[in-house]
Parts: sequence; structure tokens; C-alpha cells
Amino acid sequence: MPDGDAWRTIGLMARRVVMGIGFVACVLVLVHLAGAPAAMASEGAAADDGEARVEKRCSRGSTAELRLRVRGREIRVEFEIDVERPGGTWRVILLHERRTAFRGTLRPGDSGTIRLRRTVPNWFGTDSFTVRATASRGETCRATAVV
Repeated sequence: MPDGDAWRTIGLMARRVVMGIGFVACVLVLVHLAGAPAAMASEGAAADDGEARVEKRCSRGSTAELRLRVRGREIRVEFEIDVERPGGTWRVILLHERRTAFRGTLRPGDSGTIRLRRTVPNWFGTDSFTVRATASRGETCRATAVV
């Protein structure tokens, strides 16, 4: 049976082993955390390049399409209405996260299509868009999409 000095030596050795394991564990955790932002950035870049497309039927037969494309720090917004009855003007409002990104009056082109193209900043997290268009004759269109 070991005496008091032997137990003290065993205790010191055990303490060194435990402290060494704790040190190694701390180093591994720090190395893992240092590599995490790079891994998250690469995942975010892949998730950034998204696209959403919504097609809607307007109140009097016209069709509307809202298309969103994410490219890094920008989102390309394209809104088109294939007008059933050409002529007149359309009041259009584009909302990005419930904030006005565009408000204006548009006229159909020769093909009977209204087009709105805008580039807006890509905010952190998901971005929601709503487009509302009202014709001078009373027809309304509304489309909502999230990227």
C-alpha cells in the first residue's frame, strides 16, 4: 500500500493529466470556432443565389408575374403584367419589407405588357416583396414573394 508521499505524487500526476486534457479541449474548441465563420460564409454564399417566381391572375383577366433573383448583395426585381385590355395607365408600388422601393405610373408597351425592373439591396435574412398595381380602369393586381 502506497504511503502519503506516493498518494501525493499520484494526485499531482492525475491533476497534470486532467489539466492537459482540459487545455487540449480548449484549443480544439477555439480552433473549431475560428473555422466556423468561414464555413458559415461559404454556406451563406450558396444560399444567397436564390430565385423566386410568382404568377397571379389580376381582377379582370390580366396576368402578373413577380420574379426575384438574388445576386450577392443585390436583389433583381422584375414585375410584368400582360394586360388583357391595352390602353390607360397603371399605378404601381413595390414594397420591400413593407418599405416603398418604387412608386410610379407605367404605361403598357406596344406588346401590351407593363414591365418594372429594379435592383434593391439584399438585407440580412429573408426579404419579402409585394407589388400592387392599379389600372386607370379599375383593374388591380397584387403579387407577393419571399427570397
